[in-house]
Formats: sequence, C-alpha cells, structure tokens
Amino acid sequence: MVLLLHKSSKLYSKLDNHIHNHHDHHHHHHHQSMELSSSLQVFQLQVSKFIGQLALDLESEYEVLSLSWIQKCFDLLPFTDKAFAKLVLDIDYPMRSWEVDSIERYLNYTLCLLELFNSISYSLSHLGQTRLSLSHGLSLLENENSSSLASATRHLKPIQLACFSFSTNFGKDLHIQGDNNNNKARFLSSKEMVINEALKEMEHIGFCVCGVVLSGLCNNGKPYLELRKMAGGFDGSLVLMLDTKINEQLLKKVPILKEVKEINDVVADLVVASDEVKNDVAKELKTKLQVFEKLSDVVKMKVDDMFAKVMSQRTELIDCIRVIKQPLKSVASLLV
Repeated sequence: MVLLLHKSSKLYSKLDNHIHNHHDHHHHHHHQSMELSSSLQVFQLQVSKFIGQLALDLESEYEVLSLSWIQKCFDLLPFTDKAFAKLVLDIDYPMRSWEVDSIERYLNYTLCLLELFNSISYSLSHLGQTRLSLSHGLSLLENENSSSLASATRHLKPIQLACFSFSTNFGKDLHIQGDNNNNKARFLSSKEMVINEALKEMEHIGFCVCGVVLSGLCNNGKPYLELRKMAGGFDGSLVLMLDTKINEQLLKKVPILKEVKEINDVVADLVVASDEVKNDVAKELKTKLQVFEKLSDVVKMKVDDMFAKVMSQRTELIDCIRVIKQPLKSVASLLV
C-alpha cells in the first residue's frame, strides 16, 4: 500500500511537471512572439514616421517635385536599410540563418535596386551634360563678339530631360506576387515571418523611392507608375500615404523638377533679353546652375554610397551561402 502510494505520488509529480513544463514552453513561445511582434512594430513605426514627414514636405511644395525633396526622399533608403539591420539584430536572426525563400527574395530585390541605381546615375549624368552645355553658352555670351554670341545661342537651350525605359527582363524574378500564399506562411518560423514582412516593406519602399526619383529626373511619370505596378501596388504598405500624394501630383501635371523649370524660365528670358538686362539675367542663370550642380552632386553621392552598401551586403550574404553550401533553387544565377 505504501509502495502504491509512493508510485501514485511519483506519477502525479510527473504529470504536474509535464503540465508545468508545457505551460512554461507555451509561456516562453508566447513571450517570444510578443517580442518579435514588438521588434517588427518598432521597425514599421520608425520607417512610417520618416515617410509621413516626406508626405508632409511634398504637400507643402508648390511645384510637383524639387531636387532637394528628391534628396530627402532618397534618404529613406539608407534609413530603412539601417532600421532593417537593427531589426535583424534585435530578433537575433542573422542572414546566415534565413530560409531559402528569404535569401532569394533579398538577392532578387537588391539586384533590381542596383539596376535602378544605375538608371538614376545615368539620368543624373544626362542632367550634368545639359547643365555643362548651358554653362558653356554663358561663357561664350560673356565674350560679346558676334561669332561667340551666335554660338552661345545654340547652347542656351532649355534642359530636355532624358526619357527612361526599363529593360525587358527587369524585375522578372521578384517574388512579390508570392505574398498572398497563406498556406506557405504557416510553415515559416516566427522569425522568418518577421523577416518576410520587413522585406516586403523594403521592396515597396525601394520601388516607390526609385520610381519617384526617376520620374523627377526624367520629367515623366511613367517610371513611377511602372515600378508601382511591378511591386503589385502599394495598398496596405507603409508607403501608401506617400504614394497617394505622389499620385495626386502626377495626375495634376507633368513632374518637372522645380530647379529645372526655374532654369528653363531664365533661359527663355535670356534669349529675348535686351542688352540693358542681359547681364543681370545671365548672372541669375549662372547662380541657378551652380545651385543645381550642388544639389545634383549630393544626390549622385548618396546614390553611389547606397550602391556600394547594397553591393557589400549582397557579397556578405553570398559568402555565407558559399560557406554553408546551402542548396538554393535559383540563387546560382544571382551569384554575380
């Protein structure tokens, strides 16, 4: 009887321990989920605050876009990149631990970014050439002899921005359309789901920012609209409020840059200016070209810095893949 009681007490003790351990495991899992959710919310809140300020700044501008606003808009990319790096650190989920789909998604997205950065650099280079042509025209105008004046007139033309089109295969490997696959999401770890959600936001932000920058530099709303379509739209994303403001502006008028419009207006005045005011108008144009050059150089520097950063991150991830020899379905084509 004593033995039986002893066995019974041991059994109850085991059951109690099992229930207690199960409760602890459930409590730990719940606590971890809360922490992961909190980290994701911090990421979203930080980025959303930046986007909200951009939307307010755009609303306060009389012209559609300015190069100074485009500069602030592009700053959203390194800001988001930094916030994402902090998120990865906070949830203790380094790139080497990611699942195959997240790795592929990141590599495909960053490959698109690099191509977009190249397109932005090309557009800035074209702007630089037109600015130099105008500056040369001004220097010829200062010579004040008949042959120089005739030559100056040929150079004093309004800035014509280059039209832009994407390559045929651009964005074809993006996995954005896979976001609606709910069955797949069930099999992802909590950390993997957080990374997926953050990557989705980064894709939307990257396409929105590069789209509006290209539309401004090309004087054409087409790049923005095409990239928005490629991203599957921005409904439900953090950039929706900014997209709404941009869309309103694109529908209202051609997205000519404020600085370009001002330069073109002065060029038009200079061509018909009388001798009495020609020097003053020429000085005004020279000042505007100098301001334009400085703003363009800052944007170019930021684009170059971001290009180098993305390249570095891709190299780091690819090196991790090579070390762990993780078999990927389509990453082989991205190891470039």
